[in-house]
Amino acid sequence: MNLDVAVPWSPAFFELNGEYIAVDRHQGQHSWYVRGQNFVAVVSWAADGEVLREPAAPDEHAILVPAGSAVDVTSYRGERVVATGPALVVAPAGQVEVTVRRAGYVVRIFSARGEVAAKAVNHSTYSTANPRIVPLPPAPVAGPGGLRVVSLADVAEVPGRLGRIYRTDSLMINWFAPQDGPRDTDALSPHSHDDFEQASITVAGDYIHHIRRPWTRRMRDWRPDEHVQVTSPSVTLIPPGNVHTTRAVGRGRHQLIDVFAPPRSDFIERGWVLNQAEYEPPKEK
Repeated sequence: MNLDVAVPWSPAFFELNGEYIAVDRHQGQHSWYVRGQNFVAVVSWAADGEVLREPAAPDEHAILVPAGSAVDVTSYRGERVVATGPALVVAPAGQVEVTVRRAGYVVRIFSARGEVAAKAVNHSTYSTANPRIVPLPPAPVAGPGGLRVVSLADVAEVPGRLGRIYRTDSLMINWFAPQDGPRDTDALSPHSHDDFEQASITVAGDYIHHIRRPWTRRMRDWRPDEHVQVTSPSVTLIPPGNVHTTRAVGRGRHQLIDVFAPPRSDFIERGWVLNQAEYEPPKEK
């Protein structure tokens, strides 16, 4: 890392258990909006029969259905899929409705191109862009289109492959396998990213995010290490240049999901993206 480059952007932690006002709140439904520079996370709690709806998206987005939840998803084209958690739905550009069929949490991830970004509680943070973050491409890469659903219960863990990674035309989701009990403190994974921002979303269990700001040659840039415990659900934003690792703590089930935008080329090159073939150009016969 170039130590002449300051790292002024700080991590941000959002516990969604009442600390932050839900923008959409009626009947049993609560929806919280948190954005990064290139993406928006919408975490919703909804009762059976309630409908989640946002303005038409300009590109594909992802709908994450945690274990215990179930939804129907309908696109403006009239397509419909049923997803029982844990499941991931890739939705096309345009208007999409999510009807909750079993009360619980639903997480929707959009690119920051659309109107939904303005709803985020931290929208003003990005009035000035972080120049270190790789921008979204000028226009979405043409995806395969249509609603697609993946049952995560059917995706086996493979040694040497990081998590369970899927993409849209603008986003990348790494939905880790659930973990029972605390993480081994002798097997942590501190690392940093030079040019992209990460959102870590917890939907079950308690976690501690360990974050270290790199020392530059300017002492005024130095910050103390952070060890921040969050309950679920939560969204944590980690800017480029911050050394970080996340640790599940306490008993019971833990579930962590990482979000990036645009899709990470290093994950694609390693063959870790499980639906990458949908985004490859057709092979010549």
